[in-house]
This record gives sequence, structure tokens and C-alpha cells, in this order.
Amino acid sequence: MKNIMNEITSKKVMILAVLLMVFTATITSCNEKDYGDKRDITDNEIIVRTSQVINDNYIGNGVQWDPYPQAYKYWGEPISDQDWDKLYKRLDFMKPNLVRVVYGSFDKYASDDVDGYDQDKFIEGLLKILQYCQDNQISVLLGDWGFNQVSFNENKIFENRLDNAVQYLDYLVTTKGFSCIKYYTTINEPNLGGSASNGNYDLWRDATLYFHNKMKEIGLDTKVKLAGPDVAVFNNSDIDWISRSSNDFGDKLGIYEVHTYPPKGVMFSNEYEDLLSRMKERVPAGYQIIIGEFGYKYDTGDSNIDQVLASQNSNKINSDPNIADDSNTLVNEYFHGVDLVGLTMKIVNAGYSGGVNWGLDDAMHSGTTTGTDLKVWGFWNILGEELQSKPESENLRPHFYSFSLLCRYMQKGSKVFKVEVPSKIGLDVIAVEKDGKYMIAISNMYSADYELSLSIENLEQLTGVKKFVYKEEGRKYDADGYPAPEEENLTINSGDKLTIAGETFTVLTNFDF
Repeated sequence: MKNIMNEITSKKVMILAVLLMVFTATITSCNEKDYGDKRDITDNEIIVRTSQVINDNYIGNGVQWDPYPQAYKYWGEPISDQDWDKLYKRLDFMKPNLVRVVYGSFDKYASDDVDGYDQDKFIEGLLKILQYCQDNQISVLLGDWGFNQVSFNENKIFENRLDNAVQYLDYLVTTKGFSCIKYYTTINEPNLGGSASNGNYDLWRDATLYFHNKMKEIGLDTKVKLAGPDVAVFNNSDIDWISRSSNDFGDKLGIYEVHTYPPKGVMFSNEYEDLLSRMKERVPAGYQIIIGEFGYKYDTGDSNIDQVLASQNSNKINSDPNIADDSNTLVNEYFHGVDLVGLTMKIVNAGYSGGVNWGLDDAMHSGTTTGTDLKVWGFWNILGEELQSKPESENLRPHFYSFSLLCRYMQKGSKVFKVEVPSKIGLDVIAVEKDGKYMIAISNMYSADYELSLSIENLEQLTGVKKFVYKEEGRKYDADGYPAPEEENLTINSGDKLTIAGETFTVLTNFDF
């Protein structure tokens, strides 16, 4: 018996040794594949170059906030006054400066008469969102899903329905007085199959040019800028839409706007920065470009990290009928709050003028028209209790903590400086200034701790600084559950040492509200 037990013990040791070798090989492979050639260098200094301005008029960071079409049209669960107040209070802290709002003009038509157009049909949610943005000086990128205004099967535009869409925009801007509507898109993600234009560039171009001409006829083009091409960029042919729209529209396109959903793996090399650069270089001189939607799509990556995360996300979706296939269930995880701000900061440092995270609230959309399989991407689900008997899903998710800081302390009109950053895996830094106040934000998506120093060109010190740290354990909250500073009234001297722990996000700011 003793010999048998020794043999079993020996086999267990061998198995454990093999498992350890496999695990070590996987981690090594993950590091090599996911982090590319980016390695530490001896220089540990962050230098804010105040003499080098990347962007002198940042529009802002914000969220997609759609007017709850299913809640009002299908579910019989309009948002209660109590829940609207909860939404407003949370946004009061976040202070977004750019909000994207997309509706379907097809909801305005009578079901038995496509020419009957009721401007006030299903308008309650939209009015409440626009009124909040108006009251808080938030720039709105308004848009239409585009369905029923074009036919990709017939390759034609429906001029009468585009006329109605223009009149509806005028109704909101001129009649209702929503001057917060600064930009407008005609068809959501027109380059993709399944969109209203089903990837047909010419169809999107013709509809959008017609829309612009009608705007000009009534003088609406002086109040609202046409934005585009609104493409979701996954390959080079998507980027070509930017060049083609530049050639075809000229000054009719007032601002350039695209969507990006990278996998996480590209965050650890320069691959995502290269994509941002290639898109921006297609934009004509003198024009701004913003990211109208961004988030993570793990299943588009081939790295070990993305394969693991894609599997986790898929398992969560498959285990819950209340979750739509098009979801990122990992918004419930702490690490997503670090990853999201790292992505945002790459957008800022690439010279873009704004970024909109998809999306604010799970309750905005479901996977099926009438179903309650929600698209889980939001900072909460405001109908958690009413729709799914899950009151806990109405609570703030972890990434509200980190992303709200990048909205709150990067106000409209901020100046963005170039920052020299040591070549360390997962490290991103941004520095902004407005009216003599500063914010310096540092994201570390990697697991290692970094000992760094911070120097600010032409500025010996910052006084009255608050320090926020988004970390997995022990982060500070106020009484409402919003981010609270870890330290206050600090003086940051140029050259001071900083310890940036792995998988954390740090904000240093003397902005105040």
C-alpha cells in the first residue's frame, strides 16, 4: 500500500509540474504576444510639455444616451420621475461635455400610413435628455439610425422621408430651442452590413448630401454641423470612408466622426495608436475629429488576453437570457474601469477632440425589438428593478468611478499638452489645462508597479491639488457613492516622485466645482 501511495504522490507531483510549465508558458506567450516589443527603459520621468499643445479646444468626453425607445414603445415601462432624477444626479457628478443621442425617425410614422409623420410621437425620453443637455451646456451629437430613409435593395433614397427628418431636426432646434444640438449624423455606422445603407457608401453619400441641401434651404446648416462618416472602423476599407467623404463633401461636413471598438490586446503595443493616427491623417486640415462611440470588442482580437476575455464574456451572455448577444458583460469587473480610461487617453493623446463611450445605460436597448434581453454596456441599468427584478443592477458599476473623472476634470475648451512618457507596458498619461487649472491623469493597465517622477515644463508646482486613485481595494467614495479624493490640498512640485501601482488609475487636479 505504501508503494502505491508513493507512486500516486509521485504522479501528482509530475502532473503539478506539467501544469506549472503550461501555465508559465502561457503567461510568457501572453506577454510576448500581447505586449509586443514595448519594454521598460531606464528613464522613469513623465514630462508635461506645456509648450507643445496637441489640442487647443477639446470638445469633451461623454456618453451615448439614447431615449429609451423600447421602454416607451414596447415594454410599457417609461422611465419614472424618480429614476430620471437618479440619472440626472449621477450625470451632475460626471459632467459630460459631449453626449451622443440616436433615435429612429421610423418611430414617428403611423404604422398604417408611412407618409403620416407625428413629430411628438415617443418624444418624452428625447425631450428629457435634450433638456438636461441644454440646461448643462452639453454639446449633443444627434443622429438617426437611418432606417426607412434609404433602400439598399433598390439603391435609392426616399426624399420625402429625408425631408421629414430635416423638418424634425428643425423642430427640435428652432421650435423647441435645443441649441445644445451641435452636430448631426444621418445613418448610424453606414459601412456595416445590417445598417440602413448596408455598407453602400454611395447610398449614404447621396442621402447625406440631400439632407445637407435641405438643411441649407431652411438655414439650419448655420445652427447644426453635419458630422460623419460615422463609420465603425475595423479595417482599412472603413478608413477609406473618411477620405472619400472628405473628397465628396468638402465644407458640407462640419466635423469628422468615427467609432472604434478595439480588442484589449492592442492596448499594450502601438497598434491602436497607429489606427488612430491613420484615421486622423485622412481628415483635412482645419477640421476636428471625434470618436462618436468607443468600447471594447474582445472577440475581434487574436491575443491570449482577448481569447480569455471573449470566452468569459460569452459564458456570461449564454448563462443569462436577460443579456443580449451584443454585450460587454465585463463592465461589471474592476479591471474594465482601468482599461476604459486607458483607451480614452490614447484617443486624447492622438489629437482627437472628443470621445463618447457606448453607453450610459443598459436600459437604452435590447437585442430584440420587443424583448428584455438588454445590451449590457452601461454604467448601470436604470430599469433593473422594474424590468428584470434586479434592483442591484441599478447601482453604479466600477467604471463609473474612473471614467467620470475623465469627463468631470476635462471640461469643454480644455487645452491638451504633449506628454513624454517612459516606454513602460500599459502606461498612459494625459495633461490638460483650462483657465489656469490642470489635470494630470495616469493609467497603468499592466500588473507591475512603476516608480516615476513628474515634471511640468514652465511650471514649478501645482497647489491645491486633489488626488484620486481608482484601485481595486480601498478606493475612496463620498456619501453618494461617487469618487472622493484620497488626498487633498496637495502641492505637486516639478520632479516629485510618484508610485503608480499596477492596474490603477490616478488623477491629480486642482480643478474645482
